[in-house]
Amino acid sequence: MPDGVTEKRDGQHAILIAAERMFADYGLHGASLRQISEAAGQKNTSAIQYHFGSRDRLVEAVFAMRMSLINPRRQAALEKLRAAGQTGNVRALVEVMVWPMAEELRPRAEGNHYVQFLSRASRERKLAIELAPSDFLSAWTDTVNHLREAIRYLPEKIAETRVELASEQTISALAAYEAQDLGSTGQLDLFVETLIDMIAAGVTAPVSSQTLAAYS
Repeated sequence: MPDGVTEKRDGQHAILIAAERMFADYGLHGASLRQISEAAGQKNTSAIQYHFGSRDRLVEAVFAMRMSLINPRRQAALEKLRAAGQTGNVRALVEVMVWPMAEELRPRAEGNHYVQFLSRASRERKLAIELAPSDFLSAWTDTVNHLREAIRYLPEKIAETRVELASEQTISALAAYEAQDLGSTGQLDLFVETLIDMIAAGVTAPVSSQTLAAYS
């Protein structure tokens, strides 16, 4: 590969890693593009515009960098569930929601910041998923639809609220774990399986009289 192409690819990757970390720490608008370029070791302060064009495209690229790996993992897990006829199994569906993203918490050389980035984006109501190609979300969307179908016996608004909360809990809990830098402690499996237990139990919990009163 020509040196110029390699240098361009390396520069893009360095910017993505720096942007992921700084967006996670300071929010999508808390760090300037100049600061991200400097953190990436780019001498040219216009490097981000050169490689990505804009802040929105940089956000999309960070999302795509990780989701291009997460989505196939989730799709494979979902296909196994379908083959086993288990798409009505709530805990198994929650596993498919949680584990492909939880794999991002295993230690890597550049550090782990993606789930915190995703959590920040959610809190700022500028969801990274709004900027991402739908192909990166196909397995998530299919899994959530199966979950909706599995709890169709619940009142519609209650079921939808539980699905939304399950999605939020997945991101927020994994982001909190990632922020504590616990990936190397050997406790990840216990944490994730406990999280799955709790989300599955919440999704299928009996509807209280208080919730029914609020629903009516």
